Amino acid sequence: MRLGMIFLLSVLALPAMAQEWRTDPVTPLDQQYMDNAKAELNDLARINLGRSFGFSRDQDLTLIQTLLDRKLVTGKDTKNLQAMGLIMGEYLRKENGLKWVIYSDKLGRSRALEVPLKDQFVFPVTQISSRASVGAEVDVMAIYHKLEDEISRIKKMIIVR
Repeated sequence: MRLGMIFLLSVLALPAMAQEWRTDPVTPLDQQYMDNAKAELNDLARINLGRSFGFSRDQDLTLIQTLLDRKLVTGKDTKNLQAMGLIMGEYLRKENGLKWVIYSDKLGRSRALEVPLKDQFVFPVTQISSRASVGAEVDVMAIYHKLEDEISRIKKMIIVR
């Protein structure tokens, strides 16, 4: 009987082990954090450059690049770097029919964009911060286009379930 119970438990555990990640909807608290982070970055841009986000994708990506080039946001300013990723992600979301989700795996919890019906994700929030935090050059437009290419590749994938 004990052996049967162990077998049953191991069979029940297989599906849990097979999926090492999960997604959850963005909560109101997550949305508030995202909105506040973008608002703080917008305030920084208005105060220091006299420009705001929200006019067009290319203007916003150029404004992000200017904030980085002028060292108004540095590699140590994780919150503003990730707010830049949120702004970039919003354009990716709108232009590609994606949705924000909370992606959780063994490494933790992240805000991600889900490509519908593909179980595939892109992570724009950390694209700028991961480069800037190690002192690497950041080409915002190149990052954006790389993510667009990745989304296009994912959309072409044939997923068998």
